[in-house]
Amino acid sequence: MFKQLKKANQNDYLLITATLILLVVFNLSLLSYVQDRQRATERDQAQALATGFSRTLKGEMKNALTLTTTLKELVLAGRGKVSNFSLVAKDLLKEHPAASSLQLAPKGKVTQIYPLKGNEAGKINLMTDPVRGPLCRYGITHQVTVTQGPIKLKQGGYGLAMRTPVYLVNSGKKKFWGFAIVVMKVPQTFSSTAANLKAAGYSFELKKQVSPLDSSYKVVMRQGKLHEPISYSFTSSDGSRWLLKVAPKNGWNYNKQGWFLGYIVIIDFAIAGLMLWVISRRISGRILEKEATLDPLTQALNRQGFDWRLKSLSSKKQPATTVIMLDIDDFKSINDVFGHQTGDAVLVQLTKNLKQCFGPSAIIGRNGGDEFVIALAGGMDKNRDQIKRLSSMEQEVNFGRDVIPFSVSIGYSEFPGQAKDYEEALKFADAALYEVKIAGKNNFASYKSSLSGKKHHNQLGLGLRALAAGDPTPLMVIQLKSREAIYVNKSLLELFGCELSAEFYDYYGQTLLNLLSPGDRDRVEEEFTDFTTSAEDEERFRTDCQIMTADARTLRVRCDMKYSVNQRYGVLVYISFILS
Repeated sequence: MFKQLKKANQNDYLLITATLILLVVFNLSLLSYVQDRQRATERDQAQALATGFSRTLKGEMKNALTLTTTLKELVLAGRGKVSNFSLVAKDLLKEHPAASSLQLAPKGKVTQIYPLKGNEAGKINLMTDPVRGPLCRYGITHQVTVTQGPIKLKQGGYGLAMRTPVYLVNSGKKKFWGFAIVVMKVPQTFSSTAANLKAAGYSFELKKQVSPLDSSYKVVMRQGKLHEPISYSFTSSDGSRWLLKVAPKNGWNYNKQGWFLGYIVIIDFAIAGLMLWVISRRISGRILEKEATLDPLTQALNRQGFDWRLKSLSSKKQPATTVIMLDIDDFKSINDVFGHQTGDAVLVQLTKNLKQCFGPSAIIGRNGGDEFVIALAGGMDKNRDQIKRLSSMEQEVNFGRDVIPFSVSIGYSEFPGQAKDYEEALKFADAALYEVKIAGKNNFASYKSSLSGKKHHNQLGLGLRALAAGDPTPLMVIQLKSREAIYVNKSLLELFGCELSAEFYDYYGQTLLNLLSPGDRDRVEEEFTDFTTSAEDEERFRTDCQIMTADARTLRVRCDMKYSVNQRYGVLVYISFILS
C-alpha cells in the first residue's frame, strides 16, 4: 500500500487533504451529536426523576394537611369547643414527628398551642398581625388552606405554617369559627424526598412561593451544588406553588468528553486506514487503466482507450468533433527493408509528431499496425489547417546512422455534422483515407457525401486498404446478398476508366451486368448464379467474357471468381479481371 502512495499525484493529495478536513468535521459532528444525544438522555432521566420526586413531595404535604383536617373535625364535632386538646395533639404529634406544633385560633386569635413550652409567643391575634393578617383574610375569603413560609421558628430552624379555616353551620348558615393550624418543621417534612434524591446521586434545591399574595420564592431546603439543573414546578394539594431543581451530584456525564475520545481515536484510525486503501486503489486503478488503454510501444491510446475517450467526448455533446484516420505509406516496405525495430521507431516518432501538431487536447490512438486515429474538438473547417500542416510535414526518424523518411495518408470527417455518431464518423474518415490511398498516397482528404450513398468505402479493414494502391490485378469484392461492391482497388479503377471509386460505384449500380458487354450478360449472369448457388467457402470459378468500360471501350478478359464466407459480412465474392 505504502509503495503505491509514492506514485500519488496532485489529485490524490487533494483527496487526502479533503479527507482529513472531512475527518475533522466528522469528529466534531460526531462528538456534538453524541454529546447532544447524551445530554438529551441524561436530562430526560433527570426530568423524569424530578417529576417522580414531586409526587413524593405532594404526598408529604398531603400528610401534613391531614393534621389540620383532624383538628378541623375535632372543632366541628365539639360545635366549636375542643376538650382534651393537649391529649389529642400529643397523640397526633407522635404519629407525625415532622410537625412542630398544633394550634387552634378561634376568631383568628391563637388560644391553644401544643406543646406550649417554647411556643408561648405564638399566642397572637392573626387577624391583626401585619405579616399573617392579609394571608389569613385571603384564606377566609377563599375558604382555602393557606401555607405560609418558610418562617423562622422560635425554637430554632424553619417551618411551614398551614392554616385551615373552620366554618360552623348554624340555622343553615356557615359562620367562620377560626383556624386549625399545623406548623411543619423543615426539612423534616421532606426527609423522604431528600433521602431518595441523595441516594440517586442528585443535588437539589426546593423552593416555595411565599404565599398566594407574594409571588416570590424562598428556599425550603437545599443539598449540594447545582450545575445546569433541571427545573420542575408543581402545585401541592393546599394550592402552594413549588419549584424543584435537580442535577447530578458529580456533574452531567455529557460534559465529560474523555470517555468518548477513545471511540473517536478508533474511528479515526479506521477512516485513515480506509482513506489509504482508497488512495492505493485509485493509484492501482490508474496504473491498470493506463496499461489497459495505452499502446505500450507509442504510449498513444489503444483502440479500447480511444473508444472510451471518444464516447466520453461524444456524451458531452460538443458542437462538433473532427475524427481523423491515417496510416504510414508503404510501412510494410520500411519493415521489410530496415527491420521491425526501425518500423517501431517510425511509429514512436509519428506519435510524437501527432502530439506536437495537434496539441495536448487531441485524443490520439493507435488502432494497430501503422494505423492511427485522432479526435479534435471543432469541425473540419476549424482543423483543416492543422491536418494540412501534418500532411506537408517532413517526417523522418533517425535510426542508428540511417535517416528514414516517411509520409502519411490522412482521411477525416466530423460528427454530428456528417455522421450521426462517432462510430460512423470513423467509417467516414476511413472511406476518405481509402480515396487518398487510391489517388496516390501522401495526401489528405475529407469525407464527401458522395461516398455515403451506398456506403462506398472500405468495410474490410486494413488488409484490403493496404493493397488498394499496389495490387496489379484488378480486383473487386461483392457482398452476395446485396450485390453491393464493397471494395475495388486502383488497378480495377484504371481498367474501367474511372478516377475515383465513387465514380466506379455509380457506374456499377449494384449489378454485375453493367460491367459486361450486352452479348455476354445473360450467359455470365447464369454462370454466376449457378456458381454462387452451390459454391462452398474458398471455391473458385473462371470464365471468359467482354467488359464495357466507363469510357465505352470493350475489352476481353478472363474473369476469376472466388466464393468466401466472412463472419462479419456474410458471403463475399472476390472477382479479378485479367486481360486476355
